[in-house]
Amino acid sequence: MLFEQGDLIEVNFNPTVGHEPQRRRPALVVSVGHFNNVISSLTVVCPITSIANGHPLHIELDPNNAVKGCVCIEQMRAIDLNNPARGVEHLGSMIDSATMSRVLDAIGAVFNI
Repeated sequence: MLFEQGDLIEVNFNPTVGHEPQRRRPALVVSVGHFNNVISSLTVVCPITSIANGHPLHIELDPNNAVKGCVCIEQMRAIDLNNPARGVEHLGSMIDSATMSRVLDAIGAVFNI
C-alpha cells in the first residue's frame, strides 16, 4: 500500500522497550509520499493517544477527523509498514491542513529547523 503524509493508519508498534508506544494503535504518517514509496522502505509516523494530558508535543486532532486524540510528536519513529507483522490498516486520508501544519511545526521545533 502507498502511504502519503497526513494519512491516518492503525499499526502494531510492538516490539517496544521502555516508554515507547505499545500495541496496536492509530498513527499519523508524517513523511512525504515520495520518501515512503520511492526512496525508502520505511515510513515515518507519530502514534496517536486518546489521552489529552497537556504535553507540549501532543497535537490534538480536529474532532472531525476519522481518528480522535493527540498526535505524539516525541514518539515519532520510522517503521516498515509493508511488514505483515505490523498489520497496517488505512483509516483515512489527509487530516485537515491546519492540524498537519501544527504537527510539522512541532517536528521542526524538535530538530530546531
